[in-house]
Amino acid sequence: MPVIPIAEWIPDAADLGNPGSITVTNAVPGLNSYKPINQLVATTDSLTDRPRGAIEAKDASQNIFDYAGDETNLYELSGGTWSDISGATYATAAEENWEFVRWKEKIIATNFTDNPQAITLGGVSFANLTTALRFRHVGVVRDFVVAGNTWDATDGEVRDRVRWCAINDETDWTPSATTLADFRDLKAGGGIQRVIGGEYGVLLAEKSTWRMTFVGTPTIFQIDETVPGVGCLSPGSATVLAGIVFYASEHGFVALQGGTRPTFIGDGKVDEFFRNDLDEDYLYRISSVADPESGRVYWAYPGAGNTGGRPNKLIVYDRVLDRWGYAELEIELIWRSGGVATTLEQLDSVSASIDALPSSLDSSQWKGGAAQLAGFDSSFANGNFTGSPMTAIMETKEVEINPGRRTQLNAFLPMVDGGSVSARVGTRNRQSDSVSYSATLNQSSTGRFTTRANAKFHRFELTASGLWTDIIGVQVNPREDGKQAGGRG
Repeated sequence: MPVIPIAEWIPDAADLGNPGSITVTNAVPGLNSYKPINQLVATTDSLTDRPRGAIEAKDASQNIFDYAGDETNLYELSGGTWSDISGATYATAAEENWEFVRWKEKIIATNFTDNPQAITLGGVSFANLTTALRFRHVGVVRDFVVAGNTWDATDGEVRDRVRWCAINDETDWTPSATTLADFRDLKAGGGIQRVIGGEYGVLLAEKSTWRMTFVGTPTIFQIDETVPGVGCLSPGSATVLAGIVFYASEHGFVALQGGTRPTFIGDGKVDEFFRNDLDEDYLYRISSVADPESGRVYWAYPGAGNTGGRPNKLIVYDRVLDRWGYAELEIELIWRSGGVATTLEQLDSVSASIDALPSSLDSSQWKGGAAQLAGFDSSFANGNFTGSPMTAIMETKEVEINPGRRTQLNAFLPMVDGGSVSARVGTRNRQSDSVSYSATLNQSSTGRFTTRANAKFHRFELTASGLWTDIIGVQVNPREDGKQAGGRG
């Protein structure tokens, strides 16, 4: 019997002739299937207000530290409790966020509204890093803390300015040929949206992309515009996986290698879908994270139906498979946390049966201490994606089972591993017609769905719930109607 796969999700393609699938919801790509996204399970108490940024870091002794910030406070996580370790009462503006970066054995935090802050890992509280300037974005390039989109008492706000501290001294920002502290104004591409650090720096501006390379005195950093006209749509959309910078631009999703070579990974696949769904009034609410364990990049964004700008959608890119996934859930911020150990009582919220847990009891995801995909829920509590699988909805491409003729579909078999499955069949005879869906079908004792769907074009919608692991497609049992589509009788 013919098999119609749940193939690569390509929402930007036309339904008929789509080489992939029309709908994929609450799932991520697998090698020859789609796999579940597990539900977010809270493991901490709540912040006072919505989270504006967070970071995980290990010190030299391999101790894990998690820090987060909201409008007025900075916090450290300890045993599931967020403790206020602010150095002051902050006043983060409505559309500003906290950015954090690791510098040696310190964490530097900035929200632009207040003086940048710093804390030694394990320290008692944050304190002013400097009062000489403020900045929206921060990174570490070689031996320098690099700030982008700055303010100082002399020049005020300069959105396209990049500035770096004295070599190996994060507290000294006075320009000097001796200390190598200096600044540069880009003069093209608009305001700086992110500073990505490493052996070289990547400056993502609103309308352009730049690379900064250390060359020593007198120039200090050579700064080159490497991708003119392609900038960053939102600061929170930029993240790094395996040395590649992933971000959303006005031209679509970009994977940037070496700071110079862009690949438009969403072109013809998901870019149009994302642009149409994104609520651009809340670009500052986008957050993103790279998950090295899975090789996937996650973007949380406010899409259609959001509440007050709260992100309610996830779009996911699998770097290895070059495929996309998608989920619908409310999540204030997505990031990688050091994790909190899950108690036996908390495991009850995942599954009442130990045998039905998504991972074994000795898995690192229950122990804490290993950085893992995390998110803050709508109550501002942090958690991990360790719950039971989210209910997934998949829709195959639209097919002519017998090209040029109607097909009488009598039965089909879902190729789904685990869980419970229901289905609908969508049909039409002309591409100009609206798709007509059957009532929801339930499986027979043999596992098949029986139906009488006579049409030229068919598509199949599967809904998988419970502890499902893979959705592959459907196996159909058709017969040719023998009549031309649109014919009489």
